[in-house]
Amino acid sequence: MKRLSLLFVIATASLLSCQQKSGPKNKVAAANGKRDTIAVPMASSPFFYTQLKGTLNDEPITMQLLKTGPEIYRGYYCYDETGVPIGIWGSLDGSRVSLYEDIRSQQGGENFFNGLLADDGTFKGVWHGNTTAYPFTLSTDLTNAIRFDVYYATDSMVLFPEHPKSPIGNATNSIIWPVTGIAPKTAAFIKNAITGSQAIHEPAQYVRVSIDSFMAIYRTTAREIAKEDLDNDQTASYNWSADGDMKIVWNEYPLLVLEKSSYDFTGGAHGNGGSFFKVLDLARQKVLTPDDVFKPGYQTALSPLLDDAFREKFGITKHESLDGQLLVSSIPPNNNFFITNTGVAFSYTPYEIGPYALGQVTLFLPFKRVKQLLKAPYK
Repeated sequence: MKRLSLLFVIATASLLSCQQKSGPKNKVAAANGKRDTIAVPMASSPFFYTQLKGTLNDEPITMQLLKTGPEIYRGYYCYDETGVPIGIWGSLDGSRVSLYEDIRSQQGGENFFNGLLADDGTFKGVWHGNTTAYPFTLSTDLTNAIRFDVYYATDSMVLFPEHPKSPIGNATNSIIWPVTGIAPKTAAFIKNAITGSQAIHEPAQYVRVSIDSFMAIYRTTAREIAKEDLDNDQTASYNWSADGDMKIVWNEYPLLVLEKSSYDFTGGAHGNGGSFFKVLDLARQKVLTPDDVFKPGYQTALSPLLDDAFREKFGITKHESLDGQLLVSSIPPNNNFFITNTGVAFSYTPYEIGPYALGQVTLFLPFKRVKQLLKAPYK
């Protein structure tokens, strides 16, 4: 089977390796009371992860920023006081980067950061939203955090090389990997949480797993389906694709929150995808579940709180029933959750509680609302 092209890019070439090796040699720099402000060269690095800190409208914020693909930027930021992660995504806009928030402003417009990424580890520009604008300057600060490298790969396949109207399959994937120099036990724990397997030790191997799986399925399944439609020019739905990436939601010892996202199109009206989270307690070397964080019986008590959070987020009054917009009358907690220093969030993939058009729904509950339900270590 002839491939259309093969591009395999490793984000930790010598540039990034040199950049990251000077990072914390212990679990985190703060373990020895040291600040870690060594810059990640964001302008020249092909891919990167960094944590930035600064202020927005005089309020301290922290940003988790990744370049996960060519000119593709993703991540989260939060106001330090609230600790509620806000998703951001964007790309180059000329020489500047525009990062759009996943939430819209109260006036219905878009909130976004627009600025310049520099090799001195700063991101400077203007935030736009709510009919106003604020200048910002964010700087590298990975104190009390884990440094990561980013690996990216892409591949494509012409299903029928001999046919001029052949459909094409495309796949991309981006992963994060703890940098060299982290304590071996901590690094091994994080790697296992990322891969789900103790048999995978190399990031270059893991970044290919989902791509190779997609190509194998495309080669067999799509080839059988598409043959009869080639001459009738009915092959558009067989231009399959699969895209995956990883992001960091929270990175403050002892909590590390990872997000793995995927989106696949295998024909039909639209593709399908979603995001799944893992909460790592680095001190206990444990991947947390809600059962580790909440007292027994928490499910019944959390459901009405999640209902209220959905109403607040989507502007639904107490008098309106949720099943008018959702596939459920009340929202149950699931295992797709994460925690920060101020609260806990439960996230639902499309069709899990609502229609596809609603997208992924993430509901955040401040600790003050659930304090009586938390186990002692997480109060």
